[in-house]
Amino acid sequence: MKSRYVKNADFKGSGEMRNIRKNSINKRQQLSSKIISGTNQIIVFINLFSILFYGFRLENLIVILISAVLFYIERKNLPEVVLFVLAYPLSWLFFIPLKNEEIEDFFNIPLPPEIRLNIDETVKSVLPVKTTIIIGDTTEKKAVTQKLVTYVTHGIDVEENMKYLRMLQKDPHMDIALYAGQAFEDIENYFEEQIAKSRNINDIESCLTIYNYLRTGIPKGVVRQDLENLLRAKMENVSNRLPEYYEIMYYLEKDENYFLKGYEVTKEPRLLKKYLLEKLRKREYNIVKAYLSETTRKLICEN
Repeated sequence: MKSRYVKNADFKGSGEMRNIRKNSINKRQQLSSKIISGTNQIIVFINLFSILFYGFRLENLIVILISAVLFYIERKNLPEVVLFVLAYPLSWLFFIPLKNEEIEDFFNIPLPPEIRLNIDETVKSVLPVKTTIIIGDTTEKKAVTQKLVTYVTHGIDVEENMKYLRMLQKDPHMDIALYAGQAFEDIENYFEEQIAKSRNINDIESCLTIYNYLRTGIPKGVVRQDLENLLRAKMENVSNRLPEYYEIMYYLEKDENYFLKGYEVTKEPRLLKKYLLEKLRKREYNIVKAYLSETTRKLICEN
């Protein structure tokens, strides 16, 4: 029988072999990515020269589609592929390495989280809300529930944080589910009290209170309709020089042109970002392309 030291040596050796194989696979993937990228660059430049000397033909469109496929194989990111095609003939710029993932920041694409289950207890207090909901104990989940109430009542990521509260309300632990149910009641009481106090006041703060309450999804039916009508009436007396004015009007009217008008008036980058994302969602790529200059990209990514 092998001693435990021999077993440990065997385990260490097998671990080193796995690392070697893993490194080898990573190197092959990197090499494959460089080959695809290099080939695609050549195709792009040849296609550009062809368009320059012979004009745009059907063959050029087919080559653009081939480049887009290669670009997707390399990046595995559909929004980047859309920008790659829309930016033609400047698509060669996408092969220049960026210090920051600006395109991912532009579309606010969430990256898959790497959750380690072996987490030191002293670190759990600073974990993100979503991670705490997954791996936290009863005390931590109760604490994060109260934190979510504070976020929602202050208008911070209302829809997302309400989604987390609904997840906690379905928690198998009865105490947590009851605590989350109480959080819903606290949020409802807070907003109803604030709306009652400011019902006859027509300023942006009172409008934001109603707006954030509607975003929680708590008001239903006739109550919701009454609140929307009250908000519309209040908005008639609010200055249109404020970015929040255009966010609220979009919410009420579902017209993304409010975002564009708001950007033109206030120069607030997040309004332009929301406008372009709405147009992208509706597949109105020509409009997105018209606003996708280097200046606006940097402006939105830095916001």
